[in-house]
Amino acid sequence: MKKLEEIKGIGPRTIKLLNKIGVNNSYDLVHYYPFRYDDIRRSNIDLLEQDDKIIIDGVIENIPSLFHFNRKLDKMTFRLNIGNKILNVCIFNRGFLKSKLVIGTKITIMGKYDKKHNLAIASDLRFGLLINEVIEPVYHITYGLTGKQLNNLISNFLDDLDCVDYLPDYIKEKYNFYDINKCIYNVHKPSDINELKKSINRLKYEELFYFMLKMNYLKNNKNNKIGLKRTVDFRKVEELIETLPFKLTNDQEKAVKDIYNDLMSKNRMNRLLQGDVGSGKTIVSFISMFINYLSGYQSALMAPTEILAIQHYDNIKNIFKNYDMRIELLTGKLKVSEKKKIYKKLENNEIDIIIGTHALISEGVKYNNLGLVITDEQHRFGV
Repeated sequence: MKKLEEIKGIGPRTIKLLNKIGVNNSYDLVHYYPFRYDDIRRSNIDLLEQDDKIIIDGVIENIPSLFHFNRKLDKMTFRLNIGNKILNVCIFNRGFLKSKLVIGTKITIMGKYDKKHNLAIASDLRFGLLINEVIEPVYHITYGLTGKQLNNLISNFLDDLDCVDYLPDYIKEKYNFYDINKCIYNVHKPSDINELKKSINRLKYEELFYFMLKMNYLKNNKNNKIGLKRTVDFRKVEELIETLPFKLTNDQEKAVKDIYNDLMSKNRMNRLLQGDVGSGKTIVSFISMFINYLSGYQSALMAPTEILAIQHYDNIKNIFKNYDMRIELLTGKLKVSEKKKIYKKLENNEIDIIIGTHALISEGVKYNNLGLVITDEQHRFGV
C-alpha cells in the first residue's frame, strides 16, 4: 500500500481532490469502485424509436454552425455521414470544439434520437470511430477531478495487484468465485459483460460476508464488553409510565423491561428496536432515556431529518415537563453561537438529553458522561 504522495503523477491538488472522495492511499484507490457502467455500442438507427438513446459514429459532412445564446450558452449543429444516411446533429455548450470539427473528421456521438426530424441531440461527443463494444466505468467524482483521470490513476495499479483474499477457500470453491485481484481488475477495466457481472457478484458477496462476520463477532463477544454501572429502581420507571396519556401495549412493556435489564446489567447494550410506523417505538426510546437519566448519564437521540428531530424534541419536552430534566436540540441549521453554547453545556454536563440530526456527531461535539445513544431510523443513515 502506498501513500498518495508516493504515487508518481499525483500532486498536492489531486491529493486534496482524492481525499474529498475518501481516497487516501493506493488501497482506497483500487477499491473505489464504479457506481454504474455505460455500454458503448453502435446503435442500429433503423431500429430506434422517437427519443431513444443513440450512440453512433460517422464523418462530419459540413462546417458546423455555431449559435450563441449568451456568454455561457451555445448550440452547434452539423451533418454527420453515418454510412447509410446523413444524420443531423446538435450539441450544446461545445462551441470550443468547432475549430477541430472540420469536414471529414471522424467522431462518435451519444445522446437522444429525434426520429421525426432525423436529429441526434448529443450529450457527449468523442473523436474517432467506434471500433469495438466498450464498457465504460462511471465513478462518483468531485469538481476538478474527472472520471477519466480517476480511471487512469487506478489503472497504474491494476497490472500488479496483490490484494489479500480473505474469503475462505471452501466458499470460493462452492460458488466458483474469481480471485479477488481478477475481480478488482474486471470492475475497473471490464471487457466482457458476463465477466463483469461475475466479478461484481463476488465483491458483493464479500461485502456481505464481512458484514455478517462483524455482526456475529459483536453478538458473540457482547458479554465481554463492560457496560456502565447503573442502579435504578424500576418502580420509578413504572411511575413515569402511569403518567402517560395512553397505556403501553404488551410489546412496548416487554421492550421497556428488556432494555431496563440490559441497562442494569454489567454488559454493554447493543439492541435493535424494530416495528411498523406508528407502533410506538419512540415512546420506548424516551423511557429508555429516562432510565439512563435516573442513572446519572447523558443520552443522545439522532434523527435523520431536522423536522423529525424537532418533533422528537417537542414531544419529549412535553412528556418530561414535570421532571427537572435538561433537554436541548442540536441541528446543522443553528447559528454558530447557539451551537457553541450547546457544545459547552454538553461538555460541562449541563445537558441530560440531546436531540438532533447528524450534527450530534460533528466535529466540536464533546460529551461529558454519555451513557445511551439512540439512532432513529437506522436505514436512513445507511446503518
